[in-house]
Amino acid sequence: MRLSDFKGEEAIDVLADIIEPLTYILGDEEIQELSTQKNVPTLKYVKPMLKNHKKEVIEVLARLENKSVEEYKKSLNLVTLPIQVLELVNDPEVQSLFHSQEQSNSTSSASSSPATEITEAKGN
Repeated sequence: MRLSDFKGEEAIDVLADIIEPLTYILGDEEIQELSTQKNVPTLKYVKPMLKNHKKEVIEVLARLENKSVEEYKKSLNLVTLPIQVLELVNDPEVQSLFHSQEQSNSTSSASSSPATEITEAKGN
């Protein structure tokens, strides 16, 4: 399911549920580095997302599938996971978050981004 599929108050609820895990993912140094490069295939984002942010990826995908994390984990398999992660990364709304993160980093090199601040506060 795409972010744009959620409308009205449900969109607000979904955003509230996924903003924190997405912030950790977007705050990842490897992902930030990829977002600054030109013409990076979206598949390149998948490895650091899965290796560095398993919990957060599961939280986001579960919410987008309208399932609890536990319920989503039970249905998780090697065939569907890559497809769902690629759908997430290819979602134009999610891509705009990656690009807004890139713009945020380039416009305020002296100050840290909110994603970086949250990641640092978490201790990563």
